Amino acid sequence: MSDKVRIGVIGTGQIGTRHLERYAPIPEAEVVAVCDVREEAARALAAQFGIPDVYTDYRQMLERTDIQAVDVCLHNRLHRPAAEAVMEAGKDCYCEKPMSWTYGDARAMVETARRTGRKLHIQLGTLYSREARAARRIISEGHLGRIYFAKTIHYRRRG
Repeated sequence: MSDKVRIGVIGTGQIGTRHLERYAPIPEAEVVAVCDVREEAARALAAQFGIPDVYTDYRQMLERTDIQAVDVCLHNRLHRPAAEAVMEAGKDCYCEKPMSWTYGDARAMVETARRTGRKLHIQLGTLYSREARAARRIISEGHLGRIYFAKTIHYRRRG
């Protein structure tokens, strides 16, 4: 058995491309398939990263028994159906943020993970930052008292 995790990626747009760039230097990761409804774009990216197989229907990719994990890099509104299909197919799921378009969809994804016993991880790179860990420690140690309301903002810069 290989020491590598065999990965399929659903979605080859900006985020899918970024994830493929991040997988490339990881020796334990082997992306073996990509899927996108835009076949030409998927084929070009597969050629760029040396990925052997291309699909236009992720359900076909999920039939493979040699893929252990699937990275869902679709629009937020499509995260739930794709992630649930991944886990129902017996594969672990890594899903781009935000988790879903709605709370109900996000909750259903978690319930599917629990029911199937598969791993579901949402890409929240900032979760592991020094700042986030410090905030978690401050909250856990009770320095802010009981948290009953939180407000966040988001800033995205082009490029």
